[in-house]
Order: sequence, then C-alpha cells, then structure tokens
Amino acid sequence: MKHLLWGLPLALMLASTAAQAEIYKWKDKNGVIRYSDIPPPSNVPHESLGKKGNTTPAPVENAPAAQPAAPAQQTPEEVPPESDAKAQEEAAGRKKAEAAEAEQRQKQENCATAQANLANFKQGGRVYKMNEKGEREYLGNDELAAGLEKAQAEVDKYCQ
Repeated sequence: MKHLLWGLPLALMLASTAAQAEIYKWKDKNGVIRYSDIPPPSNVPHESLGKKGNTTPAPVENAPAAQPAAPAQQTPEEVPPESDAKAQEEAAGRKKAEAAEAEQRQKQENCATAQANLANFKQGGRVYKMNEKGEREYLGNDELAAGLEKAQAEVDKYCQ
C-alpha cells in the first residue's frame, strides 16, 4: 500500500509532462501535411504549433477580431530605384543558385540509382521484375544482358 501511495503521484507527474509535448506541422516529400509530437528530420522545414493540451481559450465568435498593425510603407520617393533593380538581380541569382543546387541533387540521386541497378545486374542470380498483377517475372539471359547494358549506359550518362 505504501508503494502505491508513492507510485501514484509519480505516475501523475510523468503523465502531466507527456501532456505538455510540442506539436509539429510539416509537409512530407509527397506534399502531404503531417502533424506529430515527434519533430521531423532537421532538413525538413516545419512549424511548431505549441504545446499539446494548451489551455488557451478559443476566440469568441461574436467578439471583434484584432486588427493587425499596418506595415510601414515607403513612398516611391523614399525607395531608391537602384535598390529595386538590385533586389531583382539578387532574387534572380538566388533562384538560379537554387535551381543549380536542385539539378545537382537530382544528378546525384540518378547516379546512385543507376549504380544500384548496375550492381543488381552484375551480382548474378535470379533477377525479376513485378508485373501489373504484382507477380514476379524472372528475367531470361537475353533480358539480363539487355538490362546490364542499359544499366551501364545509365551509369555512364548520370555519373560523370
């Protein structure tokens, strides 16, 4: 009985900390929005939605909404014309750099896939492909030779 009296408060304290877990929102590589109390990988942009079990009151339907502060706007006389051109050039440069980086990543992925395909054909043994019914179709000698040739061509193409 004495152990139960000590265990119950400890269990309640642990349960309350678990209820305070943070909620994360992010888009996965397929564009699907995900919600979880486990943070996504560090390379995935995400937003924190606060603590689970948050007790902030919901807005009242008939209450007037708070107006956001108007951003300070500059008049055309205050904005130097060369800063607009510089901003456009910088944006174009960033887009070009991002496109080059994305293209490089795609080339690396294509190379890795081509090398894996080549390794599969070179290892020997029974190689198969799946048909539209989900059944295995084992490749014959002619198909293996053609697949090996195609895989080598892809390695030559993507891994330079």
